[in-house]
Amino acid sequence: MKAQGTVKGILVEGSDGQEYLLGFRPGSPVPTPVLSRRSDGRFEPVEDVQEASRLAAKQFGLSGGLIGPGTGQHLFLWSAFRAALETLPTPPSWPTWRP
Repeated sequence: MKAQGTVKGILVEGSDGQEYLLGFRPGSPVPTPVLSRRSDGRFEPVEDVQEASRLAAKQFGLSGGLIGPGTGQHLFLWSAFRAALETLPTPPSWPTWRP
């Protein structure tokens, strides 16, 4: 079963207590991660990739990196996604009955 909604991003509370949104740049033919921070009640993207990477590393406690094809200059942003997904609880599974 596939969900009908669209996931826009992952909301993360940084070590500074502020909220950050990990998402993807709309309209890109290749998924390009973007980090946004809340400003005046709205999320504003951090346009400078190096600044976004520094923020992600500092606020989310990232030290290593996800290395692989396609990560490029967005290394820490991809790592932030991986770290955020790993903190989600495992969904419960239904018992299976076998005869």
